[in-house]
Amino acid sequence: MLLATIRLDPEALALAATLERLPSLEIEVEQIAAHATDWTMPCLWVADADFDDVDDALAADPSVEEIVETLEFNDEKYYLVDWTDEIDERIDAYVDHAGSVLTAAATAAGWQLRLRFAGRDQFDAFRETLVDRGYSFELLELSPITDRRYPISHLTSGQLEALRTARERGYYEVPREITMRELAAELDTSHQNLSKLLRRATKTLIDVSLYPTVAVDDR
Repeated sequence: MLLATIRLDPEALALAATLERLPSLEIEVEQIAAHATDWTMPCLWVADADFDDVDDALAADPSVEEIVETLEFNDEKYYLVDWTDEIDERIDAYVDHAGSVLTAAATAAGWQLRLRFAGRDQFDAFRETLVDRGYSFELLELSPITDRRYPISHLTSGQLEALRTARERGYYEVPREITMRELAAELDTSHQNLSKLLRRATKTLIDVSLYPTVAVDDR
């Protein structure tokens, strides 16, 4: 198996208008379903943003057919969206050529996707799909997956950095050698966002460890 991390222009996937309108916005996709067009990448999380502005931007975004449901918390908001048929078809074409989409996140700089492929042939087919559609992409990583690194391949770069820093700075020691707020300051983020990163990273690692034969994104 191969693990690939790529960056796509916003226009190559979805939400280009929203990301142009709100250039500081960061969007994280949750529970990506492979090989299921109706439920591919519908669950979006946004943190530390003006949610009224996000609501307006998503409602006006031509790639979004409808905002089906929202849930708002103190510092983050969940959006369940229904993509337009064009976006559904585009995402499904990508997923059909990738074994699994492990993580996906978007900023104004583009979409960053972490993908798992059965082998080089499947990766080449995915790349040809992008080329045929006129989209370029930046390959950030392409490496074989080994048993040792497979669990962390499910983590986003932000989650991995948070876990590593927390471990190195003694956050998991008893007693703790650093507080959540101190650790957040070192990582230049809010303690609420750090808590979210650590919570989701821990859940992902637990899921992969307890259910090693079932991909997190397929559950």
